[in-house]
Amino acid sequence: MKPLLLSLFIVSALLSTMVGPHWINPLAMTSVEQSILLELRFPRVLFAAVIGAMLGLSGSIYQLTLKNPLADSFTTGAASSSALGAVLAIAIGVPVYLVSVFAFVTGLSGLILVYRMSLTQGRINPITMILAGVVMNIVASAMISFSKYYFEDSLNSIVYWLMGGIFLVSWDKLALCTLILTGVYFYLQRQALKLNILALDEQSAQSLGLNVHRLRSVAFVLSTILVSVAVSFSGIIGFVGLIVPHVARSLFGSDMKLNIFYSSLLGSFLLMLSDTLSRVIIPGGAELPVGIITAILGGLFFFYLLRTRRGRFWNG
Repeated sequence: MKPLLLSLFIVSALLSTMVGPHWINPLAMTSVEQSILLELRFPRVLFAAVIGAMLGLSGSIYQLTLKNPLADSFTTGAASSSALGAVLAIAIGVPVYLVSVFAFVTGLSGLILVYRMSLTQGRINPITMILAGVVMNIVASAMISFSKYYFEDSLNSIVYWLMGGIFLVSWDKLALCTLILTGVYFYLQRQALKLNILALDEQSAQSLGLNVHRLRSVAFVLSTILVSVAVSFSGIIGFVGLIVPHVARSLFGSDMKLNIFYSSLLGSFLLMLSDTLSRVIIPGGAELPVGIITAILGGLFFFYLLRTRRGRFWNG
């Protein structure tokens, strides 16, 4: 199954580079089309794939470590706190290249706050963490709403960024995201057996010699770093971190060694497909924010899975 999906992914990525307001025939390209392909579309497709993998992988780890099928970057407050920094940066007129820095800093600040609020006698309480994340999400959303109301001149830019999209792609951003994703992915793959044990109740996991507190803390921090980096570069792209882990778990089982791989791959698929649709769905060259596409596709597929696999949708 892995070779088949990887082959399908590569073919889809190549086809996505040809699709856009101007369709490119790879067998008869002009010099301008070649520049568009290599300098614009190719890095954009790769960037969408990497961001999708980051969101899918983070959602899988959130749901496992917090033992909550609704856990994702929104319920933990990571996405909203990152978005708050970007919104404030846009509102006060910070240069574009510093918007991602603001988002990353506030995302990590939100992580530290949620983490400290969820500590009980030196240990993370998953329920408290979800509650703290929800509170963080509400507070950050309120401050974002205030920014949209108060800074009317920047309203259009703020709203467009909050809808999510693959903006201002560059090779250095792509390299940074790829490096972070690769490091986190291989670390989590090495910890797959321990993550499977973490899916048990805490006493059983500890009786097997697992340091539950340490592993849960490290996994949560790494997942939040993935989300903060992704949101800082692409805005809020919903549903990927929530839907993709469910799909991977439902189709391929709950073994984390497989789930980490398939959550990353399916996240790449979903965001790459959504970004391709966003470039062509509106005639005349206008682009639809990709967050709208992911919400529609994710919601419809989620309803389909609920209808057809409701009895075995959450395996572990």
